[in-house]
Amino acid sequence: MNELRIVENLFRWKVEEFKEKAEKKLENEIYVTELLMCPLKPRLFKKYPELALARIFEPVLIMGDLLHRGAEQVLKEIFGEDNVDVEVEVEREVVVEGQSYVIRGRIDAIIGDTIVEIKSGRSDVGIPHRHHIDQLRLYMWIKNFSKGLLLYITNDRITEYPVTQPMSDGEVMDLVRSYLEMKLVPRYSWECNYCPYSVVCPSKVK
Repeated sequence: MNELRIVENLFRWKVEEFKEKAEKKLENEIYVTELLMCPLKPRLFKKYPELALARIFEPVLIMGDLLHRGAEQVLKEIFGEDNVDVEVEVEREVVVEGQSYVIRGRIDAIIGDTIVEIKSGRSDVGIPHRHHIDQLRLYMWIKNFSKGLLLYITNDRITEYPVTQPMSDGEVMDLVRSYLEMKLVPRYSWECNYCPYSVVCPSKVK
């Protein structure tokens, strides 16, 4: 039997996941997360994919990913395999200025009639964060659900926040327009501190 190499295979798994996501995206597709981040980021990804690829090797990001996967499995154990769907790929079409766009995303878990988004972090300061709420509301719009739950797992506490208002068609259309026209660059001032493209970005905010 060959020597067991968990770390090597873990990183290969992340690289393949990264490549698959990058290769399957179509021109008229916009990811849910892209609508809620600096609109320059997806453009810079196309120009400098190597910068994003290098970022996936950061241990803190892998820890977050593993925590998500573990939490999803625990939800299945608690509520039953047949009652919980995890890593659910979803999409919905929206027409803006006569052009069709497909909004795509991946939901952490669906339990019955409730969408669950899992968020991890070191601190609980400021939770629930606005962009997390909006992400969940976008998923609720895509699935036409009226119940959502933000589950936070941090060093300080584990807590949950119900969300009962999905985004409206008008709100989604406004987000798409803002993304296409790059109205907010960056969308949040703190984004630049965590962005792999800040080293080449002409709009970096210090």
